[in-house]
Amino acid sequence: MILKQLLLLLFIISLFFIVAYYSQRHFIYFPASETPNPKDFGAEDMQVIQLPSAKGVTLTSWYKPTENKKPTILYMHGNAGHIGYRMYLARQFLSEGYGVLLLEYRGYGGNPGKPTEAGLYQDARAAVHFLKEQGVPEDHIVFYGESLGTGVATKMATEFSACALVLQSPFTSFTDLARFHYPWIILPVIDKYDSLSRIQQIHVPVLMLHGHLDRIVPYDQGLNLFNQANQPKQWVELKYKGHLDLWNPEFAQKVMDFIQNYCSHSQSKQLERTF
Repeated sequence: MILKQLLLLLFIISLFFIVAYYSQRHFIYFPASETPNPKDFGAEDMQVIQLPSAKGVTLTSWYKPTENKKPTILYMHGNAGHIGYRMYLARQFLSEGYGVLLLEYRGYGGNPGKPTEAGLYQDARAAVHFLKEQGVPEDHIVFYGESLGTGVATKMATEFSACALVLQSPFTSFTDLARFHYPWIILPVIDKYDSLSRIQQIHVPVLMLHGHLDRIVPYDQGLNLFNQANQPKQWVELKYKGHLDLWNPEFAQKVMDFIQNYCSHSQSKQLERTF
């Protein structure tokens, strides 16, 4: 009887861990399922495009090409919402003449499929290939990652020769992030987004910006990632900011100054860390 009870208990515990392991993505990705209307977000000047990604998935995204040969920003957003909520950021770049591609991932913004680490990498590759088909060279593309998107952008910077990599609120890896929020969890993480293991493979200029009061992605993780990055690089600490309140005109200017410095295709100079 005792043996049967122990076996039953072991079965229940094993089942719990199996279910928990394969349910992880419900606690990682929080997509808005509705398809955003550009008019609702002041994006009437953006083209609604269809990006063919892997496994037959087509991604509805927004794009406006540059009109003056400035770089194009490939924006990879965070784990919640959809691209409409990032239009305020895109507008800053568009107003300065930059091209912008707001990539919408699979499973977000009415797109088919379910988000996974491998799937988001495939979606970002599809966006790069689209830009190249539009005549945008790799070295005229800026990979811009926000939060979750920093993991995607970092991966892309190991595969393509972009002119710069901008990481807003970056983490070292999802494994480290999970341990920070849930130190009692012993399960391995499915989607690892291990930027720390990749950052030294990147040989393009890197800008990282992080709120010192960030409670979602710890400031120390961003700084650790920065310390492992190759030069040229710049670190911007936003002393009184958290995770969701970073963007303002001053923030935008720091980003555009960095891009102008390194993507003007003149001789680059190394930026020192600034605070």
